[in-house]
Amino acid sequence: MFKKLVPLFIGLCLLFSFAFAEENYKLSGEVTFSNDGDIYICLLNMEGWRDFQTPRHELSQLKCKVIKMNADLRGAGKVSFKFDSVPKATYCIVALQDVNNNGKADFENYIISEPWGSYKDIGFNSISWDNVKFDLEKDIAGIKIQM
Repeated sequence: MFKKLVPLFIGLCLLFSFAFAEENYKLSGEVTFSNDGDIYICLLNMEGWRDFQTPRHELSQLKCKVIKMNADLRGAGKVSFKFDSVPKATYCIVALQDVNNNGKADFENYIISEPWGSYKDIGFNSISWDNVKFDLEKDIAGIKIQM
C-alpha cells in the first residue's frame, strides 16, 4: 500500500510546485541616443527608483545593464536591451547616458543633467514614480526609449 502512495505523493508535490511557481516575464526593446558615454539601462522597483533619483548615487548599485560605448554603437545611435526572468511586480525602466563616465546620475538643481529617458514617456509631467511605473503582468517587447 505504501509503495502505491509514494508515486501519488510525488505527483502531487510536482503539481503544486508548478501551480505556485513564480510568474516570470521578458522585457526587450531599444534605446536611441545622440551623445557619447556608456549607457545604463535600469529595471527598477520603487526603492531602486528612489535611489536613482538620489544625486551622486552609484549606478552600479542598481539593477542596470551597462552598454560600453564604442565607435560602432556611436555610429548606430541605438542599442538593444533584454531583461529575462523578471518576476511579476511594479517597475520602471530608465536609460541614462553617462556622458562624463563617472558611473553616477548627475544632477543640477535637483534635475538629472545627463541624457536620460524612460519606458513611459512622461512628457512635461513631473518626474515621479507614479509617472514612470508600470505593472509587469506579461512579456513586453518593442519598448522604445529615446534620450
